[in-house]
Amino acid sequence: MEKKRPPNSTFTPIGRVLESILDQCRSDSGGGILQLVHVWEKVVGPPISDNAKPFAVKGSLLLVHVSSSAWLHQLQFLKAELLEKLNHGLKNERIEDIKFKIGLM
Repeated sequence: MEKKRPPNSTFTPIGRVLESILDQCRSDSGGGILQLVHVWEKVVGPPISDNAKPFAVKGSLLLVHVSSSAWLHQLQFLKAELLEKLNHGLKNERIEDIKFKIGLM
């Protein structure tokens, strides 16, 4: 005999859970990583936002996970431009450096 699954109304969408978690992760300067993720996607645009995602902030250092070594290499060349665009889009935070690392997207 098969067990019945609970109705879908008892599940919480993963997007809502992730937003809640990201919003709780605050940088030292008081802004949220969630705001930074939204600004990142807006200012860098695709295909960069499809292959590189902000992962963590420590002080003024932003850690960005990238999808491959090719993207890591390419983004190193664009680091100064990305910092300028990102800081222009942020309201309260100031990112002074970006570290790129191959990681989960």
